[in-house]
Amino acid sequence: MDFEFTEEQREFRKHIARYVDDKVIPVAESLDETEEFPRDIVRELGQLGYLGIRYPEEYGGSGLKNPNIFHCIFCEELARGSLGVASVLGMHTSTATHTVYAWGTEELKQEYLVPALSGEKVAAFGLTEPGAGSDAAAIRTKAVKTDKGYLLNGTKIFISNGTVADFVTIAAKTDPEKGVHGISLFLVDTKAPGFSVGRRLEKFSNKSSDTAELILENLEVPVDHLLGQENQGFTNVYISLAIDRIMTAALALGLAKSAYQAAYKYSKEREQFGRPICKFQAVQFRLVDMLAMLKTAELHTYYAAWTADHQENPTEAAAIAKLVATEAANYICRMATSIFGGYGLMKEFPVQRYLRDSFFPLVAGGTNDIMKLIVARQIGL
Repeated sequence: MDFEFTEEQREFRKHIARYVDDKVIPVAESLDETEEFPRDIVRELGQLGYLGIRYPEEYGGSGLKNPNIFHCIFCEELARGSLGVASVLGMHTSTATHTVYAWGTEELKQEYLVPALSGEKVAAFGLTEPGAGSDAAAIRTKAVKTDKGYLLNGTKIFISNGTVADFVTIAAKTDPEKGVHGISLFLVDTKAPGFSVGRRLEKFSNKSSDTAELILENLEVPVDHLLGQENQGFTNVYISLAIDRIMTAALALGLAKSAYQAAYKYSKEREQFGRPICKFQAVQFRLVDMLAMLKTAELHTYYAAWTADHQENPTEAAAIAKLVATEAANYICRMATSIFGGYGLMKEFPVQRYLRDSFFPLVAGGTNDIMKLIVARQIGL
């Protein structure tokens, strides 16, 4: 087994890391305070070709051999600068666009996928509802077939990129009696009559990642906006959701690295009782525990990405990576705050933002209790 990144992957990391250092880190605090959607960054990364990492060249993508490993590097480095920015782009470049690429017609790919990969359009994915989070079978949004296509009615919540999206993949019941086996996917243009944003949701965490409630009221969808076959929506998106969990693990990994590096640096600069606090065993033990968890999270995250790239079922590896990396990130951010002491609560240091943001990956992409259930099923329990 090869644990080394390829030269191409190392070079890719170097380039995106430089962009994060130059363009993301300097605005990370202001984006968090204003809760502003990073549209300029989305557009610029699209122009630079970074949004097409997971897609073939014919649609403006990169045509990379191991797209999931590259996507993890991309998300990890962005999260090192700002989890909010990374979350926006992670969703945009994964399930929100993958549904169109995998199951959309050629016309839909040209109209929506191509401009999304160039940064000119923003994508979102709508599954969760007020009464249906972990239990996807409980969604109540309905799609009724008509002479022209489908009529959609329902409400979605916690939708990333919701207020700014140009198009959203909506999961709706086409056969309510069949539970998850009666769900279909539809591409919805947000300019269509009957689509509206109910409200922009305010969060204490991950603030520059836009999150919204969406309302569909007698919204007509053309028949060719059905993505894939009717009633096959959840089956189709199941593997895509596993890829999203690998992405979430990468987000947590990048955040954890920032927190660890900040705490390590501060421990060498901060002096108490006549010496740097890194010379105290209690601080050393914290830093070593943080590093051990960081390295473990890194191994699980990139193993899951490797699994997905080698056409194996990534469900178990993805759930474990998400579980391990997000729990590690939350612990590392808490320990980093403790090393900073009182300054850890002050806005002049980003560690308080790291701590707040570390709660987001714990629930994004499915709660960690759901990850445990997924793994339990995979191992036959």
